[in-house]
Amino acid sequence: MPKFQIRVALAAALLSLFALPALAQDRLTMNNGDVITGKVTGMTDTTVTIEPSYASGPVEITLDEVTSVDMSEGDLLVTLDDGTELPGRVATDSTGRQVVVSPEGDSRAVTLEEIASMAPPTPWFEWALKADFNATMNQGNTDSQNTLLFIDGGARWGDHRHHADLTFRREETDDIRTKEQDLFNYSYNWMFNDPWYTGASFSYERDPIRDLDYRYTAGVLFGRDIFNDDVKFLTFSIGAGYSEEEIGGVKDSGMVGLWDLRYTHVLTDGVDFFHNHGITQQFYGMDNLIFKSNTGVRLDLWQDLYATVSLRYDYETEPAPGSSKDDSTLAVGLGYTF
Repeated sequence: MPKFQIRVALAAALLSLFALPALAQDRLTMNNGDVITGKVTGMTDTTVTIEPSYASGPVEITLDEVTSVDMSEGDLLVTLDDGTELPGRVATDSTGRQVVVSPEGDSRAVTLEEIASMAPPTPWFEWALKADFNATMNQGNTDSQNTLLFIDGGARWGDHRHHADLTFRREETDDIRTKEQDLFNYSYNWMFNDPWYTGASFSYERDPIRDLDYRYTAGVLFGRDIFNDDVKFLTFSIGAGYSEEEIGGVKDSGMVGLWDLRYTHVLTDGVDFFHNHGITQQFYGMDNLIFKSNTGVRLDLWQDLYATVSLRYDYETEPAPGSSKDDSTLAVGLGYTF
């Protein structure tokens, strides 16, 4: 073969290698004819999530604007609106039909409207743990120091999910302790019919500066996940339980109603928004209603290290005598994901 032909063949081979990544990209064909390429990572009954190579993170596209989804590869779990689960990926066949392609290469025709969700298969075991530390110190006319340690984590074994968080808040002004709050929350979820679950919860807190010697609450709950994908997680639960507390040396106890909500959202690559709140309605004593919330953002800094800005807000309709009904803390600090 002449040298010129050999060079042309080598050049063509190199060009084909460089073209493979582009050919291997997933494709969204829009109703107006536009095509978005990238990596499709998930779907719900209203949106499809894709990570274009030219974007800084995942992008959600309204499914009503999409004509077809064509994935080149993927080992996901496609759930249809009738509850049928199909392992594989969403693609288009040679005739342009929308299909689900199994890992073995078999295909089943579907419509985008039939797909309730598509996501990576849930691993049997997974866990996550984060720790935030915030501190402020002032010296001069007034010496003060504020510290806040917040540890938040969860684990899941199959259909069993656990979540817990622990908070320590301390404040001192001129060597006088002005805040001493400890709070522990734990919840257990049994996903008996995903996204529905039932379970139990337990919490313990003390705030001696506000005359709360202790308060513990145990309850049973029933809840549902609204979102649970790569971009956002939203769950809520309601329940009933029993609480005992000692305020200013006086003990009281009785039945309570419970509400809890947890929400996280990946706003963009490296920036997460979170909001958690809980409500406890005491059906004893002064019928106190207790509201606690934590809202903020996390910004990735380096590997597992991140910065965090959060606003904590507590409110009680019937606090201890001489105590304020509300209490808020704006915290800026660092955190680490384990």
